[in-house]
Amino acid sequence: MVLKNIKYALNNIRKPPVTRLFPEVESQLSDRFRGLQILDKSRCIGCGICANTCPNNTIRIVKAPIAPGSSKERWFPEIDIGHCLFCGLCIDQCPKEALSSGKEYAKGVVKWKHKDLLMTPAKLAREVNLDEGDER
Repeated sequence: MVLKNIKYALNNIRKPPVTRLFPEVESQLSDRFRGLQILDKSRCIGCGICANTCPNNTIRIVKAPIAPGSSKERWFPEIDIGHCLFCGLCIDQCPKEALSSGKEYAKGVVKWKHKDLLMTPAKLAREVNLDEGDER
């Protein structure tokens, strides 16, 4: 058994490493990769189908301004990505295709505090910086 392990180690010592240099070098993503959700506020009707479809109940429908600095408010989804499965059911069920899947996986998901993982409608629409409120 010991000789078998030594032989295995010696055979594999010449092979290149398989580890990735993340975050210095970003990984190549598949075309089917489902990252952070993106909200198109102009299409969203606030119906709540996305919230009803979510298996983890991570989506709430909240009132938020239509545009930055606007006084008019409408209903939009707010997603707690700390509990999100990234299953894509909310995206599939949206009748107006207001939710879509982005390719971001590290910038918005890696946080120090759980409260920073709450994606407000402004963050989902990318109206504010995803790193907002990210102090250690």
